[in-house]
Amino acid sequence: MAEVKMGTQYAREMIENFRETAADGKFPEINEKLKSVADGLEVVCTKIYFKTQKGNEQFEKLAGELADVKTKVNGAADIGAAKAFIDPYIKLLEEVTEMVANMKVRMT
Repeated sequence: MAEVKMGTQYAREMIENFRETAADGKFPEINEKLKSVADGLEVVCTKIYFKTQKGNEQFEKLAGELADVKTKVNGAADIGAAKAFIDPYIKLLEEVTEMVANMKVRMT
């Protein structure tokens, strides 16, 4: 039986990819954003599926789209091209991180 990944595992993959991309990056501004998003995501990644109830689908899709983030960001011709690719993902992940961090779960 194949292992089914959870949203948390996809989030951890993205965190690792972001940190590797930032470590080898040629755009300091983007490197700092990637580190910041990775740090924020790491704090809440264990709560993503529990609190959102759709962490698997959302993060499976994001992990797939961001699998080659290192190549796309560090291979970009200029910072504008790199930002055009990564900024929408950073914004989305910052929103998800904030939502999960601030969400209250009511147990009934």
